Amino acid sequence: MKQLPKILAGAVLLSGTTIGFSGFAQPAPTPAPAGTPAPADISVGQTPTLSVQEMTNQAREYQQGMNQVLTRIHALEETARKQKDIIKLNCVMDKEVQAKVNVGIAEQALTALQENVARADEGGRTHEFTRLTIINQKVVVLGAEAENCIGEDLSFVGATRVDLDIDPNIPRDDPTQPGVPTTPIDRPPAASTYM
Repeated sequence: MKQLPKILAGAVLLSGTTIGFSGFAQPAPTPAPAGTPAPADISVGQTPTLSVQEMTNQAREYQQGMNQVLTRIHALEETARKQKDIIKLNCVMDKEVQAKVNVGIAEQALTALQENVARADEGGRTHEFTRLTIINQKVVVLGAEAENCIGEDLSFVGATRVDLDIDPNIPRDDPTQPGVPTTPIDRPPAASTYM
């Protein structure tokens, strides 16, 4: 109980210190010297380049593509089950769960896009279309990752072939194999005359 006044006094001092520092004004920026060009406007505008109909059609195409990817992932899951490979199966199932969640979010975004089109809300429409675009990209990546889980690579072009060219200037002697000695070896005489 004796420490309570000390704690309150410390809190008051600290709060007064932070209030005192927050009141400082920031210095004004220095003007550019005469003759220098004005700074460039690097802000990015968010104006849609697609019409309402194009946006709606593209969103439906995204949804169809995501459903196709989900179907392919399910087929990969069945392949992993047939191979009885638990590591591949767990990997594919993880990608399938993530893809299903993203497809569900995409369906909500498509519904919201259609509502924004009906209300003529350009900002909401653009936002929902952007969400759909990002979700579509995520699902496509998840589909590729599921393919990698199974080990099916789309860039496989065939069996590897190795061609070997030997430089004729390299000596043919194998340095790892000792050669035959060049000095003659004399056998010692027989130790016994009995054979």
